[in-house]
Parts: sequence; C-alpha cells; structure tokens
Amino acid sequence: MRSVAPARRVAVETAVLEAVRALLREVGSAQAAESASLRSSLDRDLGLGSLERVELLVRLESALGVRLPESGAQAAETPADWVQTIVAAQAGPPANARRPITQPDREAQPPPADSATFDEVLRRQAERDPGRVHIHLLDQDWGTDISCGELYARACDVASGLAASGLRPGETVGIMLPTCSDFFSSFLGVTLAGGIAVPVYPPTRANQIEEYIRRQSLILRNAGIRFLISFDRIRAVASALESGLPSLREVVGAGELASRGRSLPPPGVEPPETFFIQYTSGSTGDPKGVTLTHSNVLANIRGIGFAVEARPTDTVVSWLPLYHDMGLIGSWLFSLYHGFPITILSPIDFLVRPERWLWALSDSRGTLCPAPNFAFELCVRKIRDDALEGVDLSRWRVAINAGEPVLPATLDRFSERFRPWGFDRRSLMPFYGLAESSVALTYPPFWRGPVVDRIERPAFEAEGRAVPTQAAGSADVQEFVGNGRPLPGHEVRVADDAGRELPDRRRGRILFRGPSRTNGYFRNREATASVLDACGWMDSGDLGYRVGGELYVTGRLKDCIIKGGRNVIPQDIEMAAWKVDGVRKGCVAAFGCIDSETGTEKLVVVAETRATDSARKRRIRAEVTEAVASDVGIPPDDVVLAHPGFVPKTSSGKIQRTATRRLYESGLTGARSGTPAWMQLARVWMRGTAGTSGRAISRVGARSVEAAAALLGGLAAAAFGLLARLAPTPAGARRFVSPGARITARLAGARVRGRVACNGAKMLLVSRASRLDPLVVAAAVDAPFVFADSTGFSGLGPAQAFLLEPLVAGTNGGRRMVGANGSHPQASDALSGGRSVVGFADSPPGEPPARTRFRAELLAAAAESGASVVPVALQGGPGGTCRALQCDPLAELAANGDPSLGREAVRAALEGATAGTRR
Repeated sequence: MRSVAPARRVAVETAVLEAVRALLREVGSAQAAESASLRSSLDRDLGLGSLERVELLVRLESALGVRLPESGAQAAETPADWVQTIVAAQAGPPANARRPITQPDREAQPPPADSATFDEVLRRQAERDPGRVHIHLLDQDWGTDISCGELYARACDVASGLAASGLRPGETVGIMLPTCSDFFSSFLGVTLAGGIAVPVYPPTRANQIEEYIRRQSLILRNAGIRFLISFDRIRAVASALESGLPSLREVVGAGELASRGRSLPPPGVEPPETFFIQYTSGSTGDPKGVTLTHSNVLANIRGIGFAVEARPTDTVVSWLPLYHDMGLIGSWLFSLYHGFPITILSPIDFLVRPERWLWALSDSRGTLCPAPNFAFELCVRKIRDDALEGVDLSRWRVAINAGEPVLPATLDRFSERFRPWGFDRRSLMPFYGLAESSVALTYPPFWRGPVVDRIERPAFEAEGRAVPTQAAGSADVQEFVGNGRPLPGHEVRVADDAGRELPDRRRGRILFRGPSRTNGYFRNREATASVLDACGWMDSGDLGYRVGGELYVTGRLKDCIIKGGRNVIPQDIEMAAWKVDGVRKGCVAAFGCIDSETGTEKLVVVAETRATDSARKRRIRAEVTEAVASDVGIPPDDVVLAHPGFVPKTSSGKIQRTATRRLYESGLTGARSGTPAWMQLARVWMRGTAGTSGRAISRVGARSVEAAAALLGGLAAAAFGLLARLAPTPAGARRFVSPGARITARLAGARVRGRVACNGAKMLLVSRASRLDPLVVAAAVDAPFVFADSTGFSGLGPAQAFLLEPLVAGTNGGRRMVGANGSHPQASDALSGGRSVVGFADSPPGEPPARTRFRAELLAAAAESGASVVPVALQGGPGGTCRALQCDPLAELAANGDPSLGREAVRAALEGATAGTRR
C-alpha cells in the first residue's frame, strides 16, 4: 500500500460515500442512503448486489481517475473497503488498453475423429502442432497464451504428481480453482493420471461462506474425493471442508503437484470410462452428480460442431465458468477437440466490465460464442456506446443463447442495440440442453435467426394446448422461443405423465435419449431410477411442446404452479413483479405451496427490495399484486418483501425456488439475519469438530473448562484466519486478524492491554514476554502493519499461527531473509509501501532489555526506507494481563543505520519504558 496523505484519504472517503449514497437514491433506497456510513455492510445494510457494485466501480473510476482491481471491488464488504482499494490503486492503463490477441496463421487441422478419450485428443493435438496457441487467457486487460504443447506438458506433470501422491485409477479428484491456467492442466492432469475430475466452484464472498461450505461438503462427500486441488487464498476453506470428508487424503495446489511430478515419467494408465462428474446447479434441490463418459462428451461436441457448421478458421470466445457444462464442454473442450484457439476471460471480468466480452470477440476475430440470456441483457443495459469505439462484431457468426430461459425481448434488444457494430441477428442460435445430456440437446437451423411462437395463455395454462395467435402485447398471450431439433443421433419426445407421446402443440414432459446422455447420477441409484426407463429415455424434468419437429421449452416441471386449475409458469409471475418500482429485477421467486387451512395450493411471491419504510412497502406489495394479476391473470395469495440477498441462487445465478419455498415455510420471511461471517465460520468449524472435540473434553475431567477454552480459541482463530484470507487487501485482512487475535489471546489466558498507534510507516521492534506475543501485538497495533516474518510464531498453536499468517510480509513462506544490501527485503518493501513492520527480538521470552537482541537486517530495512524505529515493550502482569508499551520513535536511526548503535538505542528505550512501569 502506498503512503497516502490524510487529506487524500479524506477526499477518497467523501467521494466513496457520495457515490454510494447517490446510487442508493437512484435505486429507490433513500433511507439507506441517509444512514450509509463507511462501516455499513454493502449487502446487509445497503442492499447493493453484484450489478450495483459494477455501477459503483465505473462511477468511482470516472470520478477519481483510478483503475480499480475488479477482485477487490467485488470482494469489498463496506465502503471503507472501497476506500482502501482506491487508496492502494495505481492510475493504471486507460480503459481502452487491451492485450493484443494474435491468432495462429494456419487453419485448424481436421479434429481427431477416431479418438475415444480426451487424453488421446490432448496428445494428438500436442503432437500435431505443439507450438499452436490453444488458449488466450485474459486477466482483466492483460493475459497470457498457452500452446497445446505447454498444456500437455503441464498436465503430464500434474498427472505424475497425483500418481506419486497415491492417486489410484478410478478415484475422484476435486478441482476448486477459478478461471486460471492451473484449471486446464489440473483437469486434464487428473484424466492422464487415470482419475475422475470433479470441478466445483471456488468461494467468492465471505458473508456466504457457511452456505458455500455446506453445499460443497454435500458434493465432495458424495463424490468421495481423494484429493482436492485448490489454491492458497482459499486453503482455509478447504481445511474447513476437510473435517467432513473422510475420503480426502490431501488438499494440494496444482503447482505443488507439478513440482512433484516434473522429474517423473507419465503414469501411463488407461483412463476410466467416466471422464468427469458434473454436479447440477441445484436450482430445484440438492445437487446430483451427473456421470459423463468420454464417449458422452465427445458425441456431444461432435454434435455441436455439426450444428454450428464448424470451420477450420473458427475461433471461440468464452467468459463462462469452467466448472459449468457450457463453459467446460461447450466452450473449452469443444475448442480443444476441434483445434480452435479460444479466448477465455473470467466471469468476474465480464460481470464488472461487460464490454470486455465484446472487445474479446472483436480482438480475437471470434466466430463462435455461447452465453446465457442474462449476459445478452446485461450488455444491452450496462455498456455505453463510447466503450465500444472500434469494436467489430461482424465475424460473430454463432451466438448461442442457452442455459436459462431465452426471452424474446432480450433477443430483439441485443440485435438492435449492437447492429451498428456489425452484429447480425441471424447468428443468434437458442439451444436447449442440460447436464444430463453433457451440455447440448437441441439446436435451431444455422443462420435462420430466432423463431418466436405466440400462443393463447388461457388455453395453455388450463389445458396445456399451445394455440397460436396473432395478438401481441396482451396478458392473454405467451411467447416462447424455438429451440430447434435434436443433435444428430439423439431423440427427443414430449410425453404425458404415463410416458405416452403427445401430438404437436400439447405440453408435456421432455424425454430424450442418445449418445450424449448420462448413464445416471453418481452414487445415487434412486435418483437415476426415477428419471431413466428401460428403453433408455431420460426425463429431463422440463416441460415443453413441439411444432413440426421443433422443440419449445416452457419451464421446469418442479417449478410449475397449479392454481385454480391453471398451470402457471413462475418466470411469467417473476417478470411481472420486476416491473414494480422498488423491486430488484432478477431477485424475485414465485412458487406454490399448500395452504394448511384450505388444503389447496397458494401462489407466493418473494421479492427483494431495498425499501425500509412501512408505507412504501405496503405500496410495493399492492403494486406487485396488481402487476401479477394484470400480466398473468391470477393475483398472488401472499407477497413477501425480503432484504437484498435473501432469495437463494445457484452459483450460475439461477433462482432457487424450492429453497426459497423452504425458507418461507420455515417462517423466515425476509427479515435481515445479520449473522456475521465469522459466526458462520465458527458454526462450520464447531460442527466439523464436534464429535472428536466433545470426546476429548469428556476425557479431561476437571480440565474440561480449559479444554473448552482451547477448543473455542482454535475455532475462533481458524474462523477469523479464513476471513482474513478472503479479504481483498492487507488492510481488510487486518480487520479480521486484530479482533481474532484479541479473542484468541483471551481464551488462551492473556488479556491484552495498551494500544500501539503509528502515524505512517514505522519499524516496530518488539521485546518478548510470552509465547503469545504475536497475538498480543496483532491485537494491540492500531495501524496497518505486517510481520517481518513468522519466526516469532514458534510458540503458537497451529490455529493461532494460521490466524496471523495473512499478515506476514512478502511471499517468503515466513522464513528469515537477508537482501544483498543486508536489509530484510520484504520489510523494506512493506515500509516503502506505507505499512508498518513488526519484528520480534531474537531473545527468549522474559529476557531483560539489557540482553534483548534485535536483528541487523530489520534495522537496515528501516534505514533503507527512511522509516523511524519504534521500540515496543511487552510486559506481563497479574491475572494474565499482557501490556504493550510503546516508546517514542527513534528517527535518527533511519539516518545512520548503524546496527550496533541502533540496538543500544532500542535497548535503552525498552529499559526506560519497563522501569517506568515498575516504579
């Protein structure tokens, strides 16, 4: 962090608060705007979600002339976190600075059609043309290229590392990684090692960590993973998961696996029939693992290639998450099989700056690109014209819209908005697919453009008949987009509840079969048997109708609401509620539940709002009721207004209506829970260790109180340490470490007294009083700081050290280091960046000041950076009190830098401080 003048920080704080309040007023939350402060929770107190954060980022960049890191902005929990991110930000490149994308100068060779597995596909592509660029991996406005040969070599290293670590053929490996180069080598490395990959999404928000851990525990326990490939920032999350995963052997990074396997030969094993396990997003219930074989995925990719008329000159662009089928199979593995170069950016980069997607298409001369409906809508609403100057979308010949309901209005708006930049409406291809069919199932004719069927709503809802009508814009009209015909070799039919095929324009269950179809759900025979019949037909769980062979998908069976003899689609109700001023668009759940008094199904609408005034809430409820009655023809029986973030969503942003219904039926009707993230984590750790720790406490008899305190101290340290690792900045990490250290020290028997305040960067040289000194310092220092290294942590327990490690300077793993000029390089960097540095005496705890030893490299670091030295004496007292005594800064040490003189001056100051307290 750079040293910032107080006036500059005040100006930034003022600008941030003004921007937050202005945005809140614009979205209709005047009361929240009045109460907003630097410490307000963006989610809990102000109701600002992901899209509002995008808007806030753009406004602050424009107002303050800075380039903000997207990860820090999205992870910020309060306006104060935004201030810290802005203070630490550099001016950065201009908004139109982009990494040049150079495509191969030769066409792709024909795909390896005779390959039976993906390890063969990878090997063939690497042998054919090892230097050919396969992935352009963009990181915000920069990035790197990965060739086929590089990917194969790295995947081989990971495979050898897994084999050397004990992975046996057929065992499962979890992959919890963001969009990064390690994901590609890890996923294919598992395959080369004979394992089965289980990709899961990494955590993104600390305030939702409990639900994340609960959900991922279900997935990874069902998968029975032996290894979990993760990354440093979420190692604590993986550790929290580990307690509930008896099959897990090790949590490890991709780099560590590659290092283990670099000097070893490839495993040379045959891959199992199962390629990987794709866990469903769980929008209607608990996640189920879809087992996909190599032949399933290859058949689907070949079918997609036929549908889009794949050409050797094609290039692919994707921002879709790699742990979901459309990003993993429909984008990346599709490009690998066909030998197409693919430009990949992360979902967060797209969400924060949607124009990056269109620039990536333009810069890479992209021709093929899939995305869900909301992405097209987001581009229409959030991209300014001046952000697209120079964009050329004329080469985009296949724009697949899939993964969620395709809205006719979105297709119209996107086509019209981006026509001036060369976009052709005929390139829009609304696909239908599902994880159980690998990814895709039906496709429309190439270059036809979308087809919309307008039908009479009353006949459709009451009788399931799709009667065509020429009327438009009426409450009695519904519109559905055509999703085409089945992929080659696949079959689709629409059937009634007894499995009998229905004629055209009759709504029923969508059944399918074909080479892309899964054989079932992993370790879940009951779920498999419920959807798969003896003839190979699988029930998709979706409803639809056919017209002349073309499929129209109308919604999920489990989501369908039966009211007054009508089958109502929840999306229609939700979109009607979106129109009401004060309701958060995309944050409404409509569902049916049984009324205990009447025994009939009642229609419930749960809508998020930022409104807090009672009169305004009454108006919103009335307007929602009126809008639903007007658009759908049936008024809701109950309208619940909930705080922002209440309505559960899947990792891909789909509304979880079943989960919302459970919340409603359990009596949770949208009041703010206010449960802090650290408490969520404490509950997770408590559940994970309840069995073993409870037995341990029962064994110690009279020492049970001390054992309980030690257990709680470990839980607190682990919880706060995890939150610190999820913080986007060092200052954010300290906000969790400091209170965590105070609580942990107290539970360990030390009450912290005294505060150490620093104005600017200082070198804090601290004497030793007990093994808990690092906790005392972390609790007492009231300023941004880092530990020079972790050499003072040796007396701490593992959980206590885990808590403090996020504040260790540099990336030296906590070891002592000496630079070429005799200084401590990490300490010098931290001091130059505006943070104070804590260095402990090398003397044992309790050593008198006259014999206290401090390391020369710390004094040299202070001299090199021009920082004053501040001696800090730690002194024990009665009742476990530990007091931090701050001495006056020794500014002259920064000028002469003589280690011997510096040590003597520090000793004298410490002796004077402790003598004063003794008197």
